[in-house]
Amino acid sequence: MRARFAFPLIAVLLLISGLAIAQSGKPLTNDDVVQMVKGGFDESTTIAAIDAANTNFDTSVQALMALKTAGVSEKVISSMLAATKKNAETAKSAAPASRAAAAAPNPDVPEDVGVYVKLKGSLAEVYAEIVDWKSGGVGKSMLTGGFTKGHINAVVKDPKSKLQVAPPMEFVIRCTEGVTPSEYMLLKLDEKNDRREFRAVTGGVYHSSGGAEKNAIKFDFQKIAPRTYKISLTGLKKGEYGFLPPGGGSVGGVGGGASGGTVQGGSMQSGKLYTFGVME
Repeated sequence: MRARFAFPLIAVLLLISGLAIAQSGKPLTNDDVVQMVKGGFDESTTIAAIDAANTNFDTSVQALMALKTAGVSEKVISSMLAATKKNAETAKSAAPASRAAAAAPNPDVPEDVGVYVKLKGSLAEVYAEIVDWKSGGVGKSMLTGGFTKGHINAVVKDPKSKLQVAPPMEFVIRCTEGVTPSEYMLLKLDEKNDRREFRAVTGGVYHSSGGAEKNAIKFDFQKIAPRTYKISLTGLKKGEYGFLPPGGGSVGGVGGGASGGTVQGGSMQSGKLYTFGVME
């Protein structure tokens, strides 16, 4: 009587053991499959366990020969091969997504050098306009390196910038290597009928009494990434403005960031100005 119930009981215990292996979360290996086969599991149960579990099978020729020798059927071996192929395809498809996520650019950090403004939560490029130089008085001698008194006005065509924004404003400057926003100047432009201007040079010197600092506005900046800085502007009045980059057109070179500087001598050249207008 005991013998009659012994075999069904063993089969149930083996089945429970096999399902426990499949659901344990531990990857199923070749040894696990061999143990299940030697423990009396039939093909369908072993294959079900393979399909339900994470697997880490060795499917080399030597390993497959060892499985065959241990009595593992070809159907079970085929199931092991299918599981290994599925794992490889899943890993392959996940790898590009992982790399893309890792390499996803920060939307607040532009890749290219320039000046940007945040509009509706996204960065938009502030395009640079050409700056030409207009001499007044005897300032023309500056063009040949003289130091007579006079003035040079920087002129930007058209009365308004195409970019018009409302305060408060947030700008981002991506600098070249070795440059910081302290070398940029934020200028209030004098508006004319067909142009915008700012005083670049007075009396042969790029200085505060009548030069670009006359138009300069102080600003603070915060570093948010390598060579990348955020500038928040809240108090600008309605009008036309521009960021003058270092080397954007000067007498010798552009000094000084928010507060300007004093630079003497050199030759004038066309430059660029990152312009924008402030609306009410």
